[in-house]
Amino acid sequence: MGGRFDAKSANATDSETTTTAATRETVAEDGDGANEAVRRVAEDHVRAMEALKDGGVGGRGTRKSREAASTRRDFRARDARCVVLAGGADETNPLTRGRARSAVHLGGAYRVIDFPLTNLINSGMRQVYVLTQYNSHSLVTHVNRAFPMEMFGNNNEGFVEVLPTSQTREHGETWSMGSADCVARHLTHGSLTKHSFDMRLEDECLQRHGSLEACAANQTDGITIVLAAEQLYTMDFNKLLEAHLKSEADVTVATCDQVTAENASRLGIMDVDEHTSSILSFIEKPSADQLLEFMQCSTENELLECKLNANMGVYVFNNSALEELLRDSKNPAEERHEFGRDIIPHAVNAGYDVRSYKHSGYWKPLRTLADIYEANISVATGGDAASLIDFDRLVYTKPNFLPPNTFYGSSLTERSIISDGCVIRDGAKIINSIVGPCTVIDKNVDLEGVVVVGRDEILKRSGGDKVADIGANTIIRKCMVDSDAVIGANVRILNEAGIQELDRTEDGYIISEGIVTILGGAVIPDGFTI
Repeated sequence: MGGRFDAKSANATDSETTTTAATRETVAEDGDGANEAVRRVAEDHVRAMEALKDGGVGGRGTRKSREAASTRRDFRARDARCVVLAGGADETNPLTRGRARSAVHLGGAYRVIDFPLTNLINSGMRQVYVLTQYNSHSLVTHVNRAFPMEMFGNNNEGFVEVLPTSQTREHGETWSMGSADCVARHLTHGSLTKHSFDMRLEDECLQRHGSLEACAANQTDGITIVLAAEQLYTMDFNKLLEAHLKSEADVTVATCDQVTAENASRLGIMDVDEHTSSILSFIEKPSADQLLEFMQCSTENELLECKLNANMGVYVFNNSALEELLRDSKNPAEERHEFGRDIIPHAVNAGYDVRSYKHSGYWKPLRTLADIYEANISVATGGDAASLIDFDRLVYTKPNFLPPNTFYGSSLTERSIISDGCVIRDGAKIINSIVGPCTVIDKNVDLEGVVVVGRDEILKRSGGDKVADIGANTIIRKCMVDSDAVIGANVRILNEAGIQELDRTEDGYIISEGIVTILGGAVIPDGFTI
């Protein structure tokens, strides 16, 4: 679904601002906006220009981004530039030794990045850039196959473009140092330049507005949506854009209040005015004491009663504000330049109009092995994450063209997902688990709380379905089995001692956060016990 928005503002004095409500109109499925309403805005333009001459935008005429926002009129979802940050390093997670965190498998058939990209495409966004850096090969291959330009039609109607990081003379022999630095480098190089199909034709504009002056007045200060790739949620970005345009904010931050004080130390927490949605202050990854002081709570029990507004890592910027913030928020004493730590706090402290957009649905950032494991199990067992895979919407991923599953004899499966191309033999018991594509489960295998990544292609399996990926009579509990791993017969992976951390890479496994991970490509011999 696409979206087109109209927002008008006319500021009569420094102390009075008149804002009309943003109007959202129906568009075609491809976000093209076929049934656009024709709106004359010459009078509004004159009033807005007079207001600017009389004193700027609501007394804030000294900031260029607010001046640009004052002339905003028309905007379509497909005009938004979307930047997906998918390059974060995560060397402590055994699943990301050979892949980016956003390329980790979820729900059997999907990768994590499929869900934020699906949100954008289903919302009518048509300019999507995926910025990569760390262990990017698997991610690049997947995105290119899952989101080809042909899915948008044959007339340059949209794209998902993967942009790798780069080194330049200007930045020395370093890769991108932080999310904000990555975006700044790509803007400097021109790799985030809008494509020609998004520019309005002059004759179309003249027909709608009557004069070139009115056309110029109605050109929007462009909008950039920046979001992290390693997060799971379902969002209609049309509503986020509509809220941003209606409020005439410089920056809008998507927030979620369904977080606990325990999790707050890994997130950015904001103080939000409940009446205006203005973000008043911001603290990044606070300690327990810092959080008590920030929320003005005297005890931990009092803190439990407070709603914590967490930064989701989803931002909407007016382009003029983004360019200013990227330039002005860098701390010379810090090597890295981040959106959460630097850009947003600077915008709040410098007096930019920063608003909150509250997201009320499921949201889970994936930062640890436990996060990934729990999200997978939640999808399989019908937990909160199961809302990600809904029959009411499309979820895009790479097509694998696999044969159907084959079940031999009698097997028991409860609250589990069995992906395409699998073979399940007699006596297998699979509970609260995910079995990834092209996996062969031999006789009397017992899995509970297990996520088997499987294989992307059936041709990778040596010996076809005659050779089992998990051998007969094997019992596994609370385990991640990475891609292309082979586990022999009569193996016991139970971690009965409750070990939390153990690195046995030489034996093909790691225990992290109490979860056993069989490493990608490992071969666990018959009779092995963990």
